[in-house]
Amino acid sequence: MSTSVSSTPVEPFIAYLRRRGASATVLTPGEVVTAAVGLLRGCRSAAVRGGGAAWWLTAEGRPVVVEDHGAPDVVASTADGLRRLAALVPDPTTRGLVDRAGEVVATRPPREWDAIERRLFAHADPAPLVLGPLAPVIVEERAEDRDDALTGGPLGLLDDDLFRTIRNGTAGLRERWASSPRFRAAVIGVGVLAVAAVVSSVFLPEVREPAPVASSTPHVSRIAPPTMSITPRPSATSPWPADDRVPLSDDIVEVARRVFGEISGCGDDPECRSAFDEGSTFTREPLLPHAEHADIALLEDFGGVAVVRVADSDRAQYVTLVRHDDRWLVRAVETVADQPS
Repeated sequence: MSTSVSSTPVEPFIAYLRRRGASATVLTPGEVVTAAVGLLRGCRSAAVRGGGAAWWLTAEGRPVVVEDHGAPDVVASTADGLRRLAALVPDPTTRGLVDRAGEVVATRPPREWDAIERRLFAHADPAPLVLGPLAPVIVEERAEDRDDALTGGPLGLLDDDLFRTIRNGTAGLRERWASSPRFRAAVIGVGVLAVAAVVSSVFLPEVREPAPVASSTPHVSRIAPPTMSITPRPSATSPWPADDRVPLSDDIVEVARRVFGEISGCGDDPECRSAFDEGSTFTREPLLPHAEHADIALLEDFGGVAVVRVADSDRAQYVTLVRHDDRWLVRAVETVADQPS
């Protein structure tokens, strides 16, 4: 079975957003709905689960997932794509919906993404993405603009009179540079000699005194060698090795309990707790107290990214766990508004 040319990825989605952001053609709400829903649905049905994934556009402007070992997982790539898309949207309402879609992807299981899709469709009818040609924003540069650009750099620290004096004093040099080949050659020659002198002083070996002959008596260090501290939890003074923190397991619920137990063991030590955070910008509310003893259920397993529901008698949370360097970290924590009965 042959693959249709129109379904072949032709441009990275991020590259398209950069190109679109540099153009004079603003994103319309309809285009935003098309792109955002395409990312949501593509992430939900992506075959790429455990490894890296990147978003591309087809010749028709349809987002597709492409396996990319150097990229983040498909959930992180989707949330990042939605954030980048939102940053280009001029309309505040549309931008807010896309931002929320990124949070939903990171913190909610896919079966709950339908609600944000319905809100997007209710906001605007989908429209095809404008792929090109995209006329760039043209800024006509004038002599005054070039002078203003100089004042924005180091010379911007000078007052107007002093800057004007410097500019007038260099006017003759600029004229000689433009009219005299001999003057240009002399200036270039001086510059080459200056560069050569700098390179010589940096890279040529220095003359040093000969090193003393080593004594036959071995030197005994006064610093005691490091010892492996066996502690029940990581701490600021005795961090766990990266490969000792909650190893991989096929049972995500067991993994979640162990991660939550390690976090509870940190107590009020923020540095210890941060060792279990992915470091992303997603919503990360405080975990339920003693979450390791709560009711934990697996909602979605993307293969390297999992969403679990953690509930006690009072409330419930969705916690997104992500695998990094053969250990599990917390990416996002969000309290469920309406806890199912």
